[in-house]
Amino acid sequence: MNYLAHALAFLGDDDDDGHRSFRIAGTSLPDWLRVVDKRARLRPDVLDAVFVDDDARFAALRDGARRHHDDDLRFHADDAFDVIASDVAARLRALDAGLRASTLGHVLVEMLVDAALMQARPGLIEHYYDVLDDIDEACVAAFARRATGRPLEHAEHLIDRFRRTRFLLAYRDDEGLLDCLVGVCRRAGLQPPPPSSRAVIAGARSDVVPLAARFFGGLPR
Repeated sequence: MNYLAHALAFLGDDDDDGHRSFRIAGTSLPDWLRVVDKRARLRPDVLDAVFVDDDARFAALRDGARRHHDDDLRFHADDAFDVIASDVAARLRALDAGLRASTLGHVLVEMLVDAALMQARPGLIEHYYDVLDDIDEACVAAFARRATGRPLEHAEHLIDRFRRTRFLLAYRDDEGLLDCLVGVCRRAGLQPPPPSSRAVIAGARSDVVPLAARFFGGLPR
């Protein structure tokens, strides 16, 4: 899953106990760490071992990160996800045989699930960012350092930039989503997809809607 899909369970008003923003930040933290330090990993065993009793915000961050892993296990094991991701990969491979098409197909479907959630519920993505504005990035970074034992020197900057740029809004149109996918490729050292990939993105949008509905019990409105 991608950022918005991971956070969805914690975005309801009934989850606002004062630490909702930290649970949502926790759902994003495993992905943020891949950008900050590729060797930093918040695996389930790492999360189980980290001490959080001294700070309720740390406990909320751990809850969110655990939710991230649980979501991925459920999502990636589903046959419907595999079928759609494989089909998208085949379309990308037909454009350029040099692409890491399987990886890009996987990532693209996850991004399109977020796009489907945004389309189904106007205002959801703005609410997501508004909630994240309440977090203290220094606290999030301190938890990540405690859990991983790594310095994570640019963690606060990355979190602040993630909130300010609001790049998930770009998923709503094909050009913007392609730009985001190219950015993922550059950070990962992968060959980026060609401009003609916009047609693949456009074609896959409708395919992903039933997948999103399958996982979220009907798209929220």
